[in-house]
Amino acid sequence: MILPFDRSRRLTPVLSTVLAFALSACGSNPAPIASPSQEPSAKPATSATTPSPSGAAVSSPAPSSAIATPAGSGFVCPVASQTGLLPSDRLVDLAISSTPTHDLLTFVFAASAPGPAGPARGSLDAATPPFSFAGSGQTIDLLGQHAVRVRFSGMTIASDTGEATYHGPTDAKPGLPALREAIQYDASEGIVGWYVGYDGPGCVNLVRDANNVTITIDHPEAPAP
Repeated sequence: MILPFDRSRRLTPVLSTVLAFALSACGSNPAPIASPSQEPSAKPATSATTPSPSGAAVSSPAPSSAIATPAGSGFVCPVASQTGLLPSDRLVDLAISSTPTHDLLTFVFAASAPGPAGPARGSLDAATPPFSFAGSGQTIDLLGQHAVRVRFSGMTIASDTGEATYHGPTDAKPGLPALREAIQYDASEGIVGWYVGYDGPGCVNLVRDANNVTITIDHPEAPAP
């Protein structure tokens, strides 16, 4: 079952008239990546786990898409803040893939750890430099023209024996058409946080499906040969 995330605010577009914990201004697609399974088969770029979001997008389709905006117009699809419940409190892997029109960053969750902890929640917001690691304060030179911050709270970081819950990459630089870097900046005291850097004017949407939470980033479709 797909549980939508709530949209709490919008950012003003950079100029005039482009993926989701969700946003407006995207719309040449019937719904912002309503089902990546409808796209041509994704080609994994990182991690052995293949993302499998297949449900409706977090938000309703919006009126226009930056993909259709003439090159050089300067328009960038604004990022709207999102919050919502996560599939569980245990993030175990990260999978990165791409289709002809979208790059996908899929957070894979396992069953929740036993215990009285409340439901885990997630949020996505636009992010601006400077970026740094939560513990050390060390600077992060994030790749990409734009960035979002993904923050999961109420998480189980390690098992009772001290084994880390998460076993995926912590700094991925796949070099895809839009997605440039995804780096984990925090994993402590029930918080898991990521910065995601990307290029281009594309919309950023977020989809929750079963045990996956997937960020999708629009990028222009390559012209036919």
